Amino acid sequence: MRCWICGSARLSPVGELTSGERAFERLRLKFRRPGFFKPQPEFEASRARACRDCGALFPFLTEYDRRELDAAADDLAEADDAAPYHYGPSDSTG
Repeated sequence: MRCWICGSARLSPVGELTSGERAFERLRLKFRRPGFFKPQPEFEASRARACRDCGALFPFLTEYDRRELDAAADDLAEADDAAPYHYGPSDSTG
């Protein structure tokens, strides 16, 4: 496995990933609510690797959430502010 940012093969072992001081607080991947009365799809990431060269962090879903994501994938929509905005043609060469 290589770093998706810099290409380094120097990645840390898989470690526990938390988002707060309490062990049960985990990072969550959330998607837009599919309907007014339907719950917002969210998936827990509790493990991660870090690149030892550039510091990029690569979170992983739990096995249960990975299966749930796979089952729901065709019906998921991007979060409202997650899609990139296209400003039109650029005059810049770089």
